[in-house]
Amino acid sequence: MNNSLVVDLGIGPGVWLFLSLLCCLTIFFKFNRFWSMRNLDLLLLFALAPGMLWLVGGNPQPWNAFVLLFVGSAFLLARCLADLARTRLPLLEPNLSLAGLVCLAIGVLGLLLAETISLPLSEVPMRNPAEPVERDDPPPAGTEGANAPITKMLSHTPLPRALRPNPPQEILKRVLASLMHLGLVAALIAVGWRLFDRPVAGLAAATCYLLLPYTRIALVDTGQLVPAALIVTAVLLYTRPLVTGLLIGVAAGWMPACIGLLPLWAGFYWNRGALRFLAVGLAVVFVCGLLAWTIPDLAVWARALGARSLREAGLWPNVESPTTGSFWSRIDGSYRTPVLILYLALVVIVSIWPTEKNVGDLIALSAALLVASQFWYLGKGGTLVVLYLPLVILLIFRPNLASKRPLQLPKKSETVRRSLFPVR
Repeated sequence: MNNSLVVDLGIGPGVWLFLSLLCCLTIFFKFNRFWSMRNLDLLLLFALAPGMLWLVGGNPQPWNAFVLLFVGSAFLLARCLADLARTRLPLLEPNLSLAGLVCLAIGVLGLLLAETISLPLSEVPMRNPAEPVERDDPPPAGTEGANAPITKMLSHTPLPRALRPNPPQEILKRVLASLMHLGLVAALIAVGWRLFDRPVAGLAAATCYLLLPYTRIALVDTGQLVPAALIVTAVLLYTRPLVTGLLIGVAAGWMPACIGLLPLWAGFYWNRGALRFLAVGLAVVFVCGLLAWTIPDLAVWARALGARSLREAGLWPNVESPTTGSFWSRIDGSYRTPVLILYLALVVIVSIWPTEKNVGDLIALSAALLVASQFWYLGKGGTLVVLYLPLVILLIFRPNLASKRPLQLPKKSETVRRSLFPVR
C-alpha cells in the first residue's frame, strides 16, 4: 500500500472519529459513576470534532466550521478555569489493565510513526486544517543554496525508503515530527510516574493522546508538536526555573501562541526563581527573533520545519486578514483588537491569581491560555488543537497536586549561616 493506511482501508474521517470515541469510552469511561467529571471530560475532548471534521472532510473551509471550533474551545476554556476550584479528585483507574495499556500504546504509536514517515506530501494540507497555506520554502533539492549541505548529509544518513523522494526540508520535518511524538509519549508517562506518583495515570494520558483523532489530523505538524512536547517537559521539570525558562522560551519562539505562558510561569515561581525563569525565557525569545531578523535563510528553514511567525499569528503591525482558512477572514482587524485585550487581561489575572500556585493550577492555567489564544490567532485560529491537547489530557487524569510547588529558595543569611556552621 503506497498511500496512507486509513485511506487504503476506505475509512473516512467520520468512521475514524467513531472508532476513536469508542476506544476512549471503552478504556476510560466510568460506567459505575455515570455523572463523574471524568465522563464529562471525555465528551469535552470531542467537542472540537464537528468543526475539525467539517474542515477535513474535503469541503471548502467554511466560516461556520470555525464558529463550531470556537464554541468547542469556549467549553474547554471554561473547563480549564473551573479546574482551579476542584479540590477533591477521586482515584479513577482505566478500565484496561496496565499490561493492556502498554500493548495498546505501543501498537498505536508504531502505526502513528509509520504513517508519519510514509504520509504522501500531497495529503498533508488536505488532512491538517492548521497547515499554513503559504510558506517560503528553501531552494529546491540539488541547487547550490541552503539545501546543498543538507542534501549531502541526508545522502549519507540511513533513512526509510518512503522518505527518500521528499525534499530535504520535508525529510527533516518528518524526522522531527516522529521525535516529537516519541517525546510527548515519554513525557506524559514520566509526568504520571514522577509528578502524579501513578505510572498508570501517565500511561493512560499517553494512550489517550495517541487515540484521539486530533493527533492523526496534525500528524506531521511540527509547529504544534514541538511546543507541546517542550511544555509538557517543562511541567515535568518544574523545580528547575532555568531549564523551564529555556523550554518555554523556545516554545514561544517557535509558536507565538505560547508567549502568554511566560508571565504565567513567572507568577508560578514568584519569589522562588521567577527572575531566573524570566531572564532565560525572554533571552531565548529575543535571540529567536534576532536570528529570524538578521539571518533570513535561517528563518526560511525554521518556517519550512513548521515554525510559525508573528505575521501568521496576527501580532505583526498592519498585518492583513487572510482571505480563507480563518475565522477572521475578510473581517476588519479592529474587531479582533478587543479579543486581544481580553486575552491580555486574562494573562495578567492568571499570572497574579492565585498567588500560591501548585503544579495542578499551572497545568490548568497553561492549558487555558493556549486555548484562549485560539480566539485571537489570525491564521487557522481554533485548529491548533494539538498545541494544548497534552495539557488538557494531563488535567483530566491528574490527582491532587496541592503539595507540588516550586522549591523554596533559602534566604541569603540562612545560606551564609549554613556555610559557616554546617550541621553534622
